[in-house]
Amino acid sequence: MKAGTLSSVATISIPRPVLESVRPVLKAATGTPQRVLLVDDSRSIRTLLKIYLMARNFEYVEAESGEDALKMLDQGAVDLVLTDFRMEGMSGAEFAMQVRANPNPRTARTPILMMTGDPNVAEVRTQGQKAGINAFVRKPVSCAQLMTLVDTILPRNG
Repeated sequence: MKAGTLSSVATISIPRPVLESVRPVLKAATGTPQRVLLVDDSRSIRTLLKIYLMARNFEYVEAESGEDALKMLDQGAVDLVLTDFRMEGMSGAEFAMQVRANPNPRTARTPILMMTGDPNVAEVRTQGQKAGINAFVRKPVSCAQLMTLVDTILPRNG
């Protein structure tokens, strides 16, 4: 794995207290945080995404599956969804279709960025587009590439 890229084989461990200690500083500096739902069956990928996105004032909600993510969306709106394509059970494309069909207009319009390490990129991209995703990126993704996509589909708050 190249340094500065996201890969499904990445294994990192950052203690929760370290991540939580950064959040108040970011919140005080930039106002109300935007909520991001991270959907990936790999905890290390979700943690790496948080590290990549620390430059933005985000509050994170995490789900290990599309099914769990749909339950979380019923509990409260988010400003952005980052989802993996290939997960146990519901795929990222199936999850995105369910989000777009949500009766709550705010939820149905939530920007969705889908990631994949699948070798059949054209098919994954086609499925994602049919499902209504806003952006697509292939893993491994660099921090700069991810931030550019996020900044494109989710304007900064405040």
